[in-house]
Amino acid sequence: MRFGLNLLVYTAAFSADQIDLVKKVADMGYDGVEILFADLDILDPAATRQACEKAGVGVTSCAILMPGTSITSPEADERAAGIERLKRVVDISAEMGSKTVAGPLYAPVRQLTGMARTDDEWKWGVEGLRAAGEHAKKSGIALAVEPLNRFETHFLNTIADSVKFVEAVGLDNVKIQVDTFHANIEEKNTPDAIRAAGANIGHFHASESDRGVLGTGQVSWQECFAALSDVGYDGWVTIESFAIGILDLCAAACIWRPIYESADDLAVKGLAFMKSMARAN
Repeated sequence: MRFGLNLLVYTAAFSADQIDLVKKVADMGYDGVEILFADLDILDPAATRQACEKAGVGVTSCAILMPGTSITSPEADERAAGIERLKRVVDISAEMGSKTVAGPLYAPVRQLTGMARTDDEWKWGVEGLRAAGEHAKKSGIALAVEPLNRFETHFLNTIADSVKFVEAVGLDNVKIQVDTFHANIEEKNTPDAIRAAGANIGHFHASESDRGVLGTGQVSWQECFAALSDVGYDGWVTIESFAIGILDLCAAACIWRPIYESADDLAVKGLAFMKSMARAN
């Protein structure tokens, strides 16, 4: 396993001005950083790659779709825009040195229709992700599709449903992302769901039930790490939380109170906790 930290714990808009965060995270002992792909125009792939190479760490991409770029939309032009955005995310990731693009790669977060997913949405999603996956394959990049909880999407909520989705896409570089925050809401038993997903897991977000410091909430960490060991998962295990004090980010993540002492405290304690869980399994 390789341990990463999503830089969202420090900034909602990673750009050349925050390049020093790469060394900061590397000095903590992490194997890599994860960068949000929201506003693609502020990213500096060349500088990021250079900083990661200099610090000796890897990088992964955490991508979201913006309004007007849903690949599950009934509007053909919106679906086309979604595919083009995913392709651009892949191209920037390749330039940055990332081999994994993870996240809810099907629709913008909290774009809810008020109804259950339709067969057409499923079909459009499969077609769109297949097009993006075929493009990603040219650069040796894997896509990892993240199910979100029911309050953030109606399209994919469970790990099992996500496996069915990527199996319908039918590409070996398109897998799923497991996020323990969402799984804590939606799964009957997260470790069992991990075991059932098996080799379909392409990325893993370690996030406490309240988005706080790992090991202080309700996620069954020991059992989850045991399940990852059982399926032979050896990819990234990346902490995801959000910077408190950034109003727009807190509003987007629905964080209305302090959930940790400091970002540094969360990062340092989280890495030590993940390593202890990995050693125990």
